[in-house]
Amino acid sequence: MHLSQIQSPEVLKDMNLDQLEVLCREMRSALVEKVLDSGGHLGSNLGVVELVVALHRAFDLKRDRIVFDVSHQCYPHKMLTGRYARFDTLRKTGGLSGFCNRQESPEYDMLTAGHAGTAISFAHGLAEGMRGSGRGEEGDPWSIAFVGDAGFGAGVSFEGLTQAAESKARMLVILNDNEWSIAKSVGALARYLSRIRSSRTLNKVYERLHNLAGKLPGVGARIDELGEVIRHVMIPGHVFEELGVNYIGPLDGHDIELVTTSLERARRLEGPILLHFLTEKGRGYAPAAADPERAHGVAPTAKVPSPIAAEARARVPERKSYTAIFGDEMCKLGKEDARVQAITAGMCSGTGLNAFSKAFPDRFHDTGITEQHAVAMAGGLATAGKRPVVAIYSTFLQRAYDQVFQEVALQRESVIFAMDRAGLVGQDGPTHQGLYDLAYLRAFPGITQASPRDGVDLRRMLRAGLERGRPWALRWPRGMALACLGPEAEMRPELEPGTAERMRIGKHGAVLALGAMVENALLAADMMAQQHGIELEVWDARFSKPVDTGVIADLARRHKWLATVEEHSEQGGFGSAVLETLADLNLQPQVHRSAVPDRFVEHMSSRDEQLELCKLSPPALLAAWMDSIAPQVKHSAQSSVQ
Repeated sequence: MHLSQIQSPEVLKDMNLDQLEVLCREMRSALVEKVLDSGGHLGSNLGVVELVVALHRAFDLKRDRIVFDVSHQCYPHKMLTGRYARFDTLRKTGGLSGFCNRQESPEYDMLTAGHAGTAISFAHGLAEGMRGSGRGEEGDPWSIAFVGDAGFGAGVSFEGLTQAAESKARMLVILNDNEWSIAKSVGALARYLSRIRSSRTLNKVYERLHNLAGKLPGVGARIDELGEVIRHVMIPGHVFEELGVNYIGPLDGHDIELVTTSLERARRLEGPILLHFLTEKGRGYAPAAADPERAHGVAPTAKVPSPIAAEARARVPERKSYTAIFGDEMCKLGKEDARVQAITAGMCSGTGLNAFSKAFPDRFHDTGITEQHAVAMAGGLATAGKRPVVAIYSTFLQRAYDQVFQEVALQRESVIFAMDRAGLVGQDGPTHQGLYDLAYLRAFPGITQASPRDGVDLRRMLRAGLERGRPWALRWPRGMALACLGPEAEMRPELEPGTAERMRIGKHGAVLALGAMVENALLAADMMAQQHGIELEVWDARFSKPVDTGVIADLARRHKWLATVEEHSEQGGFGSAVLETLADLNLQPQVHRSAVPDRFVEHMSSRDEQLELCKLSPPALLAAWMDSIAPQVKHSAQSSVQ
């Protein structure tokens, strides 16, 4: 049976070994073809084909339940659960998500996932929730957590595993061990798993000794005790059994027969089971196998034309990614100041720190997927007199919220949070949107929130944060930054927290824009002047905490209409801060807020499409402003005539 004919994984139960191997080869070919076209996570999915096929063959995953950690490796799962026909729409507007998604498949996708370390705890909750619901010989349904070795190293994974062992949950943990997350897995656990990998020969020796001991006079009765001694001495994986978890492995995750029989063996055991499989990231596709980090996520072969900002790019063509600008400046700062330290949680290349890690290896810390530890560690470094910069995606900093409060903000430590992907992220969807950092950080006393509009201010704000000696949150979106928007650095106002910069004069109203939205606000204001003769004053707010109270008060007294623009959730962000300030000042101009609406924004083919959807593109801003300000301008004009 061809892959295109599979509408349900039930058909796998009737396929023989040869047919399953053919299916696995066909799935790999389809993954390469489809993902290279649409973009997405390639290497990780190529590595799990046999595991996913065997799981669907051994279990009924409508009755039993599977949770994919991160779920960036769920493409084979989608192919087998009736979604192959839609794979040409992967990560495109209105198409399949690049992650598991409940709305997409309520039957098979248990968790809309996108962060690492969550699967074991969630699966344990499922197991407890299904306890006592089984009937007959089958008993309770199985709960399955599918976890990579990097996600397995997250602290929350061990929290879930120890609790599952304590409750003797009917739960299976599939450890997909390929030695990689995005980059090479790091830390002591990674080294421990490496020891287990090298113990496959020792496992065979153990089995032989176990069999031999059973034949020796006077020893047979104590064979289990002897076996335990042998395992303690020779087999590193025994530590999991000490926790109360049945451990099986390490096993070849690409041997479909071995994987299937191992799953069947596991079903006969009681309590939580850890099945440890060794896989190859990028298997079957030479470029991915040769460079697993680069092939972790691939860009689509044909870029989707941007519906917005084309005019700006034509006028000011010089652009560079925010991430690259940050990486360049970090290297310069590292040379100038030996106190500068860089920390990332398994995202060295994604945060632009590759060059820094090579130039200053003693001052670079990749903690793996452990955001809580990374932030708390930064607090300790700052206490010791260093200047730590925590480079992290906005969505992942959420995982360390308590550490930002306890180990940094409360201690008033000099830590910089360099938040990449702060805003809409296009194809990655709601789990990765960085839309809440202004709100969740703004509540902490003493923290400064800065947002650069271009490459010049990104560099200046990074330096200012290092000089200020206080908690400093610097955010920028996924995308390309203008090298310079407005005057050169030496002509700009000093970056004193709580000071805005005027970019355009106007008499009919005023706009306060934040970060990358300054460019869109300026374009919209120019279009409004050209098309409707309405002149708006535009300011780069630069800081969302503290806001420029003096400028806001002045604008509210001079204009009856104000607008705010931000690439952040409308709830609790920059616009909310402006409204709070106006309330405190007892000023009541009409205020129009442009922000991401209060709902989860699904994946689309590009960030620009999402900006259009959220009415943050220049044409959309123009239309919204006209609806809001036009009646007031018309009324003012009539009053002037009278």
